[in-house]
Amino acid sequence: MYEGGKKYAMRGQSLIKMPGVEADGGNYTFDGAFNAGPKVFKQYAQKLWNKYKLEDFK
Repeated sequence: MYEGGKKYAMRGQSLIKMPGVEADGGNYTFDGAFNAGPKVFKQYAQKLWNKYKLEDFK
């Protein structure tokens, strides 16, 4: 995410779900800019992550 010229980065792995195997991944971390930035930015990023993190291979 960018605000003006400042970059806020969230990095992680998709949550992988396959039949007969325990789900794996789904974790993420924020960079220093996100941690020091406005709380609402972080909340919005977490909401988007939770919406799109799952890759389900049924």
